[in-house]
Amino acid sequence: MEIRLDDTTINVIHRSDKRIKRITLSLENSNEIIIKTPLKFKSNQIREIILNHKDWILRSIQKVPAKNKFDFICGGEIPYLGEKYPLELIVDEKIKNIKVTFEDDKFYFYHNSSVDVTKEYDLFVDGLKAFYKKMAMKVIDPIFDEMCHTTKLYPENISYRYAKKQWGSCSYKNDISINYMLLQFPINTIRYVVLHELCHIEEKNHSARFYNLISLYMSEYKKEETTLKQKSF
Repeated sequence: MEIRLDDTTINVIHRSDKRIKRITLSLENSNEIIIKTPLKFKSNQIREIILNHKDWILRSIQKVPAKNKFDFICGGEIPYLGEKYPLELIVDEKIKNIKVTFEDDKFYFYHNSSVDVTKEYDLFVDGLKAFYKKMAMKVIDPIFDEMCHTTKLYPENISYRYAKKQWGSCSYKNDISINYMLLQFPINTIRYVVLHELCHIEEKNHSARFYNLISLYMSEYKKEETTLKQKSF
């Protein structure tokens, strides 16, 4: 059942059991609430309980993490180079960790039968990260070749790693690190991040001069900055 509270739509899951003695509400994530009641509660009673606790629910959803971005069981789609592709789970007893491949516009997640696909969300995310990391050099190295030739700016070293808050960085020694999670975005957005870090070789801060340098090579760079804010995870 879905209930709209002001501008927020909440998915309500009702669980009833003879062992339950009192009504409880709990938030599973930012758009899903579980209500547990004794037996024989009707849907209109559930709605009334939710509405009576509207203020608490709206305050609380700001404090819980968002629902998992990917459904690794059914109907899920994985972002890759600006597109979203379906996924399929395949049991392979030879696999110890999650293995991810991409073939014929589809993601395949191979896993051991001991993995509980309904609970081991982080394992599947780790598998996806490993795939992105593996593909980063193959996809992004040619972009560096292109942009270095265009700008005549050359880093000392290039590395690919995971970062929670940065898409890229350039050290004072001109070592550039790129977040391999960029592979969820279109190629031109990746080009912008590469260009951004290359321009830091010339300008170490985010001054007007720095952005003027970027605009010499990519006049609509702000469009790519907006795209980066729409990350899947």
